[in-house]
Amino acid sequence: MNDVKEAMETFPPEGMNLLLLNRRHRRKRFESGEPCVDEWLIHKAIGAMEKNTSTTRVLVESDGTVAGYYTLANTALDVSLVLPALFGGKMPTKAPLTLTLAWLGVDRRFTGRGLGTKLFACALADGVRVYHIVRFVAVVIDAITEQSFAFYQRMGFLPVPGTVDKLYLPATTLLQVTARAGEDG
Repeated sequence: MNDVKEAMETFPPEGMNLLLLNRRHRRKRFESGEPCVDEWLIHKAIGAMEKNTSTTRVLVESDGTVAGYYTLANTALDVSLVLPALFGGKMPTKAPLTLTLAWLGVDRRFTGRGLGTKLFACALADGVRVYHIVRFVAVVIDAITEQSFAFYQRMGFLPVPGTVDKLYLPATTLLQVTARAGEDG
């Protein structure tokens, strides 16, 4: 995550834009290699945005072809999974707000360009902006493959105890990492 600032300086690539998903974006042929990632973008992301349950940003070419995307959503941390480190050992009386990086995918036609890592950095940068408006205690991710689980761990996310595929990054850590990235530039 130390490369967040560097990644953002060269993003999006020339000829592409990072935009909020809309019906004009060409997403029907999106194929990441993970059917559930594709299904979300093709069939569910627009509906979720219309219901105000999540926000999807897409990296698109000038013709509207979607090269990659990520989806963010507000969630409440399951109190049974509460991590004492987030709350100084005290259990909260209500389920605290978290930010979930719900989906992240890059179309196979665009792999090998570092777009997934840069979209991940954009999602975290969006998280920092959100944090300053609506506080949350952590960014949560449900990793759908062993590869993605390992990637998020390398990025500093920690496994949620008692779960198989859920990871978290405390908001305080997110802010520290992005502040250091800003100081390095």
